[in-house]
Amino acid sequence: MKKHAYLIIANRNPEQVRTLLTLLDDSRNDIYLLVDQKSPTFPVKFQLNYANFFNLDSLLINWGDYSQIVAEMSLFKAAVLGEYDYYHLLSGQDLPLANQDEIHSFFDEHPHKEFVTYSGQISSKQLLTRVQKYHFTNKFRNEDIPLRMFRKIEKIQQQFFPIRKDLLGKLGFGSQWVSLDNDFVQLLVKQEEQIAEMFDQGFLVDELLVPTMINLYPQFKARVYYDKPVHDLPEEFQGNLRYINWWDGSPYVWREKDYETLLAAKKRGHLFSRKFDMEVDHVIISKLAEEILSN
Repeated sequence: MKKHAYLIIANRNPEQVRTLLTLLDDSRNDIYLLVDQKSPTFPVKFQLNYANFFNLDSLLINWGDYSQIVAEMSLFKAAVLGEYDYYHLLSGQDLPLANQDEIHSFFDEHPHKEFVTYSGQISSKQLLTRVQKYHFTNKFRNEDIPLRMFRKIEKIQQQFFPIRKDLLGKLGFGSQWVSLDNDFVQLLVKQEEQIAEMFDQGFLVDELLVPTMINLYPQFKARVYYDKPVHDLPEEFQGNLRYINWWDGSPYVWREKDYETLLAAKKRGHLFSRKFDMEVDHVIISKLAEEILSN
């Protein structure tokens, strides 16, 4: 039986995470959960009926810095011994838009593909500033700091700190949330030292990890399911199969009024979506869960 690994990074709303786990609870899946150490609402015990469940030790994860890659790599390393057909990296604020029969059927039909969303929003020069060897941003990273502040920081660093010329033309940019096959995840784990050397003193580098490694190992380039860069427009297809609304927010939190929009996104081929927050609108989460579990 082909099996998938779901790798989840969560930092809030354990009852919402419980709903996500229920929708992934299938004998064809193993689920790995890693919780941000800063979360005051965990630990919570989760009981599943069909999937094997692994609760990793929590880590301190700070938005914008290398700890996000550390969390992702921790999940990949924990799961890679299972040699799964696919590894799906999700946040605790994601939900599937399809049931597990539909999801497994799709991936059975597309073996050895990498599902990544590339972005055309940032220039190559801007990407280089993210991997500088010195960043004073380490001193005040905070989720409350607006993205425009980091854009200003990028410009300052272009003027005062040396460019990583060794990475010129090699960096890629896209969503950190991906679905990857076993070959590529095995590569990521084997190249952990190389990944650290490139990114461990950078900022906002979680969005560079997978696209850059695909660039560095071009045998995987041909495996990318959909490589057309997006520009955060609603009609675009997102190659990681996750429908994420960047045009109304950073990203926008789905509400009940968006239910039909999400169903339409599924018809266009998106199997997952984010961002959901039960403290903003719990009804949309319940409606989607009911729709999925009834089919």
